[in-house]
Amino acid sequence: MNASSQFFAHLDFALMFMCGMLLIPNVKKSRTILLFLVLMLCGCGYLLTPLFDPLEKLSVIWWLNFVAQNALPGIFWLVSLNIFADQKELKTWHYLTASLTLVIPTVANLTQIIFSYDLQYYPAFYGLVTYGALTLELVLISHALIEAIRHSDVDLVQERRYIRVSVIGIVAIYIVIVIVIEQLFHWQWLWLDTVKYALLCLVLLVINFLLFSLKEGTLFDQAIAQKVRASNKAKPSPELKRILDSMQKDKLYKEEGMTISTLSRHLGIHEYKLRHLINGELNYRNFNDFLNFYRIQEVAQKLAQNEVQKLPVLTLALDSGFRSLSSFNKAFKNKYGVTPTEFRNQHS
Repeated sequence: MNASSQFFAHLDFALMFMCGMLLIPNVKKSRTILLFLVLMLCGCGYLLTPLFDPLEKLSVIWWLNFVAQNALPGIFWLVSLNIFADQKELKTWHYLTASLTLVIPTVANLTQIIFSYDLQYYPAFYGLVTYGALTLELVLISHALIEAIRHSDVDLVQERRYIRVSVIGIVAIYIVIVIVIEQLFHWQWLWLDTVKYALLCLVLLVINFLLFSLKEGTLFDQAIAQKVRASNKAKPSPELKRILDSMQKDKLYKEEGMTISTLSRHLGIHEYKLRHLINGELNYRNFNDFLNFYRIQEVAQKLAQNEVQKLPVLTLALDSGFRSLSSFNKAFKNKYGVTPTEFRNQHS
């Protein structure tokens, strides 16, 4: 490894370590910060190879590098879902799927150590383990990028809309390049390490800038009470009043396929300004959450009325604008802490 690649590798390690240290005091605030801290630690472990090259096989540093390098794609996927896909609650299967990027190579490696044989003598099993793990990593990274782009339209935080594709896109492309070039084709190029670590340095500089220069909560959502604050103001602006009237009087939240672009055209308010008003004045970070506030409010009012006791919950949910019962039940329980049926029974 040449001097330039060593320089960038050391700089990358320092940037990741600094980012991790700055996150530690806030780690209890949210699961997202904890996951991002783990991502930074995995990045530091991944960089142990250029820092201590050559690594003595099965040494402590070698194992740290092995675990971090293989866990990195899975952790990256979890972080991406949590920050950019608005996955408010990661399920057990998310964690199990992410762990496979580490479990598969670890089992294969331990099998070789325990039984003292080389997997390469068993081409079918070697190919299944090696290329199966690579395929899983590529699928998770690709899914992270797709989710970041797919959910960008409903994100009302302008800064986060700018960075979700740039940061996730750059990191995803970087990891894909590393996986394809290093692990799949095993290309050897004189300046490959320099380019790789220099690109990583650029990514880390961007991430650190975004994390610590933008307003609090841009990447890491804090618990925000979803209240329509502007409705309590004595004199909301004309644009804000039109937004509130479109929901409270016109009930546009009921319209199928309602998007931020559709509402923008209906109100005659530029989409950028509409996002700013809903986010900055009404304190919503996601357009679907904004719509769901009114949808759930309407259903809750009907569930408490004796006149509609015989109407199925599904009918009420669909009439309010929800597309499925599962999404409605999840949103309703997040707000009231009980299922719609339990809510109805409490008010019957």
